[in-house]
Amino acid sequence: MKPLFLFLFIVITASCFGQNKDEIAIKNILANQERSWNEGSLEKYMIGYWNHDSLLFIGKNGPYFGYKKL
Repeated sequence: MKPLFLFLFIVITASCFGQNKDEIAIKNILANQERSWNEGSLEKYMIGYWNHDSLLFIGKNGPYFGYKKL
């Protein structure tokens, strides 16, 4: 019974700390956005967002759809 618990503990622990490809890709996008924001480059920052007309931003002048208007 102890080997079973040990095996389950190892498998569960490994799965909790492992990162899949999607998680790594998302963290890379966020890191790139942070770097771009700190550089003051809005164009590079926006690369992490969905480039589509359905994307909605709301600013002081009202809503914007897509980010080519920004």
